[in-house]
Amino acid sequence: MQLNLFTAFVAASVVGLFAHAINQLVVLAVFLPVLAGQSGNTGCQALAVVLRAMTLNELERAQEARAVIKETCLGFLNGSAVGLSAALAMWLYTRGAQGGESINLALVVLLSMAGSCTISGLSGAAVPIVLRRLGADPASASSIFLTTVTDVVSVGMFLGLAQWLVL
Repeated sequence: MQLNLFTAFVAASVVGLFAHAINQLVVLAVFLPVLAGQSGNTGCQALAVVLRAMTLNELERAQEARAVIKETCLGFLNGSAVGLSAALAMWLYTRGAQGGESINLALVVLLSMAGSCTISGLSGAAVPIVLRRLGADPASASSIFLTTVTDVVSVGMFLGLAQWLVL
């Protein structure tokens, strides 16, 4: 639990790096949980698939790379589809208040959702494989690392793109 708390502070520090961006566009804070939740779910699904395959002895070493590639591609496809819906929601939410920035904010949501879900799919598949190779129990340790990666990447990508494309 202490490691989990530490990794949560790591993710929170990424938000802190972009405090000025959030102060300028408060709407960014509204969409942070959407992005983190969707990328977290993508990673958890990939993690569950790989852990199930490991438990059932269906994932041999020669198949590991294929599993990682498959879950990465699924993460991208899922993130792109969900990203389109979330981008539409951002556009609708901001079109009156943010003026000309609505389309850029929607683009930020789409790109960051697709990117963070891609990384989440990759991490969800790769983390348990790496932990197993290191001799650790993937079932008990994977979620801590996966949560950290998904939170840091999703928040960093979203706020970084917003700073670059909107502010």
